[in-house]
Amino acid sequence: MASFIEKLASSIGRNDSLLCVGLDPDLAQMPKDDEGLPEAERLRAFCTDIIDCTADLVCCYKPNIAFFEQAGADGWAALKAVIGAVPDGIPVLLDAKRGDIGSTAKAYARAAFEALGADAITVSPYLGRDSVEPFLSYKGKAVFLLCHTSNPSASEVQNHGTPPLYQHIAREAQAWGDAGKLGFVVGATQEAALRAVRRLAPDRWILAPGIGAQGGDLSAALSAGLDAGGSGVIVPVSRGVLMAQDPRAAAQALRSGINLHRRGGTTQSGLAVALFEAGCVRFGEFTLASGQISPIYVDLRRAISYPDLFEQVVAAYAEVVSSLTFDRLAAVPYAALPAAAALAMQLRRPLVYPRKEVKGHGTGQAVEGAFDPGQTAVAIEDVVTSGGSLLQAIASLEAAGLKVRDVVVLVDREQGGRERLAETGHRLHAVLTLAGILETLQAVGKIDADTYRHVKAYLAAG
Repeated sequence: MASFIEKLASSIGRNDSLLCVGLDPDLAQMPKDDEGLPEAERLRAFCTDIIDCTADLVCCYKPNIAFFEQAGADGWAALKAVIGAVPDGIPVLLDAKRGDIGSTAKAYARAAFEALGADAITVSPYLGRDSVEPFLSYKGKAVFLLCHTSNPSASEVQNHGTPPLYQHIAREAQAWGDAGKLGFVVGATQEAALRAVRRLAPDRWILAPGIGAQGGDLSAALSAGLDAGGSGVIVPVSRGVLMAQDPRAAAQALRSGINLHRRGGTTQSGLAVALFEAGCVRFGEFTLASGQISPIYVDLRRAISYPDLFEQVVAAYAEVVSSLTFDRLAAVPYAALPAAAALAMQLRRPLVYPRKEVKGHGTGQAVEGAFDPGQTAVAIEDVVTSGGSLLQAIASLEAAGLKVRDVVVLVDREQGGRERLAETGHRLHAVLTLAGILETLQAVGKIDADTYRHVKAYLAAG
């Protein structure tokens, strides 16, 4: 039987993922259409549905034992069924946070590894080495010791002393088991602690909970915790996937966000894949605003529903905009408004936007925001096709006295927009092109050969 570390390495390679989906089924937040079922059955069905739709996107699953124990004996049976539903090649890390004297710890270990069939478990180190040894005695199983947790008051205890208690644990516990058997839990909200533990334990796996609902920043956590090989961190996310309207799309966006950082940040190819996996790039038959039928559609409005992806989008805009000279950012309504607002906050630059319709009451302004005539604005748009609607927005800005030289878009469909803008003296800067997205998705196997050829022919036809 494969060990935890062997299963983990295999699933990381096969699924190209450091994402761990936490199975924390909160009955109060679960779908209401199954309320007629017994509590334990609701827990089981909900979690197995999540497993079914994300199994090719994760490196492991982390069921939290408390959400099942609350349902009594039936809940325990449901947990065992959920663990049994995880595909054989994906490890299960049981979030139980056990910690007790040796004989009791031995019973806890037997329950986790023999009765439930978990591959790893979270354990408290507070009682010392002998309380952890019963878990480490199981061949092929692994233990993740609580080191610095993500809850708000963790520092009251875990930062106590010199060196802090969590650093003492990180040093001392490495003698209890090798890197294949013992890792650490360090909250993603604790960037300094992640850096310290990575420095003290360069070869250990770190479980870094706290991304999403608890406020952990994905990019900062990965920067602090990844090892020299761009790995070594398991990123568990629970509510961000379980409570998403589309759990699979949420998991895809998270995996893409993690991988973008592992591969050096926001790159064109990585962003193209992330947009596709979040449903922002789709293939089929779509009617564009111009009335033209297209086999590919770009809907960047969806990006705002995936915080990590949205952060990547804003960062991509920032890379382009930072090289330009301007007084104001000007968002083209309405799709570009959220990204432009986030960009303005990130760059600390003023934002304005032209109205699509001028109100007959109030100020009656055609352009909202503070500006002076003669100032220069860079227009921010999501997608440009022929450029018609973009030129209308620019005309409103210029009529109000602003000068517009540069336009930044996330995606250029390359269907005449650049040329039409150039005719009016405006320079287009695009993060991505539709042809580039197509090439990337074909290269990484996200679309089949027929789809690739069909869309490529459509783009070539102009």
